Amino acid sequence: MDHFEREIQESIVYRIGICDDDGAFCEQVEGYLAVYARKTGTVIVTEIFLSGEAYLEFMEKEPPLDLLFLDIKLGGADGVSVGQKLRQDILNEVTQIVYMSSEQGYAMSLFQNRPMDFLLKPVDQDTVDRVMQEYRRVYDRQNHFFEFQIGRAEHRISFGTILYFQCEGKKIHIVTCDGQRRQFYGSMKKVEEQLDRNVFCVIHKSYIVNAAYVSEFRTYEVIMVTGETLPISQPMRKKVQKWLLEVYIIKRRL
Repeated sequence: MDHFEREIQESIVYRIGICDDDGAFCEQVEGYLAVYARKTGTVIVTEIFLSGEAYLEFMEKEPPLDLLFLDIKLGGADGVSVGQKLRQDILNEVTQIVYMSSEQGYAMSLFQNRPMDFLLKPVDQDTVDRVMQEYRRVYDRQNHFFEFQIGRAEHRISFGTILYFQCEGKKIHIVTCDGQRRQFYGSMKKVEEQLDRNVFCVIHKSYIVNAAYVSEFRTYEVIMVTGETLPISQPMRKKVQKWLLEVYIIKRRL
């Protein structure tokens, strides 16, 4: 094995899907991803799906993709129903959805599927570059870990696996998507300092949630994808609403 092959194997490989019934458009986006990969030294493997059904079949047999460029108007299973199956039936929160359409006005129907972004066609190189940079900034598995200490031992856990943080006195519980709880002593203020405000939202003095795992924001509470209901405290309600408008919704242009 030569140096280049070892370098590829040791790199993070981003598995990206493109689902659109226009084959030429899929190849165009694939080309933009290839250019981005060359410019940044990133390893990208692409999968093209010409129908929602093709992607759903793939999804049942293969590990989840990192990122999916998904057209809204597809023959058969459209992008909205594909996203619903991904999030609500399979409970896949790993694959980040980037919806694409030649029309605006899908905000409310897409919100429940928690997309990372919405692109208005036509799509160009700069747009794909921006999406990739944003994905890597927020979800990159290599650099994004929460670090904490238990006794003298240092621990770290990927932000992408964290559902929420819960505070009980001086104890902080980290609840993860595999159902486990990890406990350490600390303060929520110190926890918050490590977190990305674009992803995590403080809803209560005792709770910080990962918005990627919130299925619904309500006035008084949030519903997690696990079905758990967590309270939004009275002092935090306006701040949460402001966060939703300024960070979570507008940022994703939904």
